[in-house]
Amino acid sequence: MTELDTTAKLDDYEDEDIFDVVVKLEKSFGLKFDKNAFFHIKTFGDLFDVFESHISYEHRDDCTKQQAFYRVRKAIASTLQISRNNIQLDTKLSDLFPSRDRRQKAKEFKRAVGTDIKILTYPGWLALTFVIGFLLSLAAFFYDWKIALSGIVFFLSAIKIAEKLGKTLDFQTVRELTDKLARENYVDVRRTKGTFNKQELLQTIIDTFSNDLAIEKAYLTREATFSWTKSTATNSGLASVGHDEQNIS
Repeated sequence: MTELDTTAKLDDYEDEDIFDVVVKLEKSFGLKFDKNAFFHIKTFGDLFDVFESHISYEHRDDCTKQQAFYRVRKAIASTLQISRNNIQLDTKLSDLFPSRDRRQKAKEFKRAVGTDIKILTYPGWLALTFVIGFLLSLAAFFYDWKIALSGIVFFLSAIKIAEKLGKTLDFQTVRELTDKLARENYVDVRRTKGTFNKQELLQTIIDTFSNDLAIEKAYLTREATFSWTKSTATNSGLASVGHDEQNIS
């Protein structure tokens, strides 16, 4: 059995999970979809075709990731008052943002880069503690709903506080930060507004699904199917999620 055989695939995820990724891509590409735009999609290729058909930007054959790197480098240099020459793709963020004043510098970087990109989080062990505590609180509903509700409120509040005060870097290198910026803020980091690179569209969609759902890119082919194709229900595609208020828009 190969390593790919043990990893997640596209059809392992429910439509709500796919919906979340689509909304993120919608924001990144500056699109607005009708609620029925994805009604008949069955494969990853179908989803890509919907995105491609809705993009009307002018094609420019330039690299968005390169432009994202320039923006990141400029923002870091401005925030830390250092030369841009000291900032390379493989530069470790821990070397640029020491723990002592990391939260303050992260805020200054966010303002300088011009997007709401999050670079700090809290330690993994703390995240695991929150998950276990939250699950135990849910289980407590079988015994005492007051205790369960108190536990849920406590852990949700603790998560918000941890997110606000966290000092752990969410990325290791400038390259990882650049990739996230280009992936989640595609149209915003383009040097010329109202443009895109046709050759980057598919790869950006693949990168986002792979990063957010932990799916090997080798599985994200045009023929890869979504979980709802296994259902015999009349409704199909993301329209079956029932987000009438949100309409993926």
